Amino acid sequence: MKSRSAVLAAVIAATVLALFLLCGGRGARGADAPRIEFRGAARSVGGSCLVVTAGDLRFAVDCGALGEAGSGEIPTLPESLAFVILTHAHTDHCGLLPELFGAGFDGPVYCTRATARLAPIMLGMMRGISRAAVGRDVFGRAVAGFSEVPFGLEVEHGGVRFRFRRAEHLLGAASVELWLPAGDDTVLLVVSGDIGGGNCLLVPPAEVPPRADYVVMESTYGGVVREEGGGSSLRPHEGFARTIGEALGGGGDVLIPAFTLGRTQEVMAVIDRYQREGVIPAQSEIWVDSPTAHKISAVYRELRDELSEEARGLYPGEPLRFPSLREVRSRTSMKVHDRRHFPAVFVTSSGDLAHANSPRHLMRMFARPENLLCIIGWQPPGSLGARLLAGESPVLVRRREGGSNLEDWIAPALSVQASSAFSGHADAAGLLRWVSEVRGARKVFLVHGEERQAKALAESIRTTLGLEVEIPERGAVRELVPVRGS
Repeated sequence: MKSRSAVLAAVIAATVLALFLLCGGRGARGADAPRIEFRGAARSVGGSCLVVTAGDLRFAVDCGALGEAGSGEIPTLPESLAFVILTHAHTDHCGLLPELFGAGFDGPVYCTRATARLAPIMLGMMRGISRAAVGRDVFGRAVAGFSEVPFGLEVEHGGVRFRFRRAEHLLGAASVELWLPAGDDTVLLVVSGDIGGGNCLLVPPAEVPPRADYVVMESTYGGVVREEGGGSSLRPHEGFARTIGEALGGGGDVLIPAFTLGRTQEVMAVIDRYQREGVIPAQSEIWVDSPTAHKISAVYRELRDELSEEARGLYPGEPLRFPSLREVRSRTSMKVHDRRHFPAVFVTSSGDLAHANSPRHLMRMFARPENLLCIIGWQPPGSLGARLLAGESPVLVRRREGGSNLEDWIAPALSVQASSAFSGHADAAGLLRWVSEVRGARKVFLVHGEERQAKALAESIRTTLGLEVEIPERGAVRELVPVRGS
């Protein structure tokens, strides 16, 4: 009987040991393993939101909206979230924060210093566009909830530790390293945020986290390899500058539809640089007429110490101040078209010509073949910008003038060109290079990309790096089992 008991005990011990080894020598499967839920930007772009559960703690990384109108869904049980980590100030990452506060969330929103300055501006712009349902008091609580964290500083909240690293996408944009408790162990999760394309003049280069157990990574341009500037002697923005200079030299005005945050400021700095170098005529005035862009540029000026070394060298004094710049309201910039003037540049929103001042400028410029429309950002399928790039004619232009909504069909005579010099996202080669520098990853989850782009990047990562890759669907939940030696 005793020998039988001894055998049974040995079998049980062996089984326990086998299960222990199967878990990587650790005890964090099931209830102890951290979990991530993909609430947004899964097999699509927009509405970024990742919900993380680690032990008894639940928090979110980003809470983004779909489009400027602020649609999308917030995380379930918002009152149970201890905090939010915000990677950057674009509304597809922060746009639903007021709704989250309105639904019961009342914790801190951790972000970098620049993001804490920029996000309230973007949320205010969204609120004006969508006439959002959240009241002023809720909106005020959301804006007051931002808690600044310097790059490189490790912060602890409820047993979870995290640290921001620069992502270059725009001023203040960050990737996040997260140390998640898993029973007696720790899981290191890296969330990439939006990764810059290595072409920013104003923003410092990206810092790649040195290692991770798991990576949640954007894939916006996972199937695109850009050619502009690649393999040539041209600097990243030189081709763009020459195109602008040639149009102005030929007697035409130039319209550059640009998103107010990040893109407008980069365009301003690049034009200034190439006016100094004589590539763009110094006599050409640069009209910037978005009130939101003016507020954002003021933050860039305030946070000069956050700018790149190159930008601080270009601007030993106040950034983004130069002789040809005219920061005005649209009532002033529109009058330029009605008088004789030296060929000028109009940098204006919206970036896809859907609303605001861009379509109004277009209506004053489309009939002159010497004029140039230079499109520098992604254009949604079916948008006016996409139709113009495709050479469609006639096209319908919708706009608001003098308090009235107007529509006109036009046959554009002006030149239409695209430039990828200002893309805020790394291309396929840049994304692959970024993840290749993160050591030790067991698995990569691809988000923030249309399925075609994500699949192309997934295949590239598998083939080149031999890593396991998943493209999760919205609502998918995955356990993060500790990796041996992490």
